Amino acid sequence: MFSDVLKKEYLCLKSRTDFRDITPDHPMHRLAVLLKKEFLQIFRDRFMLRVVLLLPVVQLLVLPLAADYDIKNFRMAAIDRDGTQSSRRLLTKLQAGGYFSLTDAVPSWTQAERLIERGDADMIVEIPADFERDMVLGRSPEVSVHVSAINGLSAGVAAGYVNSIAGDFAAELVAEGALPAPAATAKYPVQVNMVAQEWYNPRFDYKTVIVPGILALLITIAGLSMTALNSVKEKERGTIEQLNVTPMSRTRYMLAKMIPFFLIGVVQFTIGLAIARTVYGVPMVGSIGVLYGIVVLYLVGVLCLGFVIANFSETQVQAIFPTFFIMMILILMSGLFTPVESMPEWAQRADAVNPVAHIISAVKMILVKGSSAADLLPHWIGLGLFAAAMGVLSVVTFRKLRA
Repeated sequence: MFSDVLKKEYLCLKSRTDFRDITPDHPMHRLAVLLKKEFLQIFRDRFMLRVVLLLPVVQLLVLPLAADYDIKNFRMAAIDRDGTQSSRRLLTKLQAGGYFSLTDAVPSWTQAERLIERGDADMIVEIPADFERDMVLGRSPEVSVHVSAINGLSAGVAAGYVNSIAGDFAAELVAEGALPAPAATAKYPVQVNMVAQEWYNPRFDYKTVIVPGILALLITIAGLSMTALNSVKEKERGTIEQLNVTPMSRTRYMLAKMIPFFLIGVVQFTIGLAIARTVYGVPMVGSIGVLYGIVVLYLVGVLCLGFVIANFSETQVQAIFPTFFIMMILILMSGLFTPVESMPEWAQRADAVNPVAHIISAVKMILVKGSSAADLLPHWIGLGLFAAAMGVLSVVTFRKLRA
């Protein structure tokens, strides 16, 4: 029976393909027929062929440039209580290497702390009064550096850079003869007092940083793949053809498909949240209501994106490729594994419209920092625009009458 099937395949393809070099009694003719059939099927599927060829191009041209594990443009808020040439020179020295960028120079601790809470700054450098005078007298003034440790590894590296740069700054002053004898002979002309342990992640625990991000990835992967594959499955089975003769609108059909997966996504997030708290000890400082509010908004956008993928796919195999492709790009450029500040400028601008970056940052800010709904305004706007755009696009591209 198997040989009869192969024979039919062979005869079907022979009408379009020249097999004169492979006779039916040749021991390799079956393999040749099957190989020819597979290649014909691959090249007929133009959509899959484009995705397969485009995937390595994007992976090798975009992702290596965006993935930079070094610290760059770490946002710094400065409190210069001295206001002298030496204090300004120290701040300039910190920015010169490209590791730090001055977000704002503020006069009070309250204003600087507010920048940290809003996510507009990653650390505070506080230069004390009489900084220059104490250096001249060899008293080793303390420069306080308060690092937001919400990003774990980045915070630790940044703190080390500040310490090193401050040491170089003091050595330069001594070499230039800018410091008189008492300061030049001091063991530590400038002492840096590191107090990073006071901010959000006292022990630089990577689980506090990575687990909230994984929570966001959980609903991303589940929501996007389930919606796309389940919708395409109806095309393959022909179920959607029965809906063509019903008076059901496109919007109602999409809502009926989305609501079950929406509830599944919420349940998955709740289970993950419980595990994050009980197993990994992730803090829950912020409002649970705000947390679920922004997760719901994100889920709506992800489910609509799944519909958009399904609308352009005829088979589940076709849907898998763009789903994987989109998830990989969004996740790797989200800032979960590499700091956004260390990415090239074009990648940082692209990240402003990356919904995965918005939800990961929002979840971490709520759970670890206790940020309020007002603090998350940029993320509300970004995710709201994403959900609205995907919702409109999914309805417009839904080809129910052409399925």
